[in-house]
Amino acid sequence: MARPSPLQVRNLVVAVLAALVAIWNVTHGGQWWITALFGAGCVLALGSAALNRAG
Repeated sequence: MARPSPLQVRNLVVAVLAALVAIWNVTHGGQWWITALFGAGCVLALGSAALNRAG
């Protein structure tokens, strides 16, 4: 298995943080659109990590 690139690691960290913020926002009664933005950011970061894999 190939070692992940620094870009992939960054994207995965951003995806996890975005998911945590979205969950925190939902549990604290935040605005729905903020949750949607962080959810979209999580999906885009995961997609970027997948597209930037080796070979």
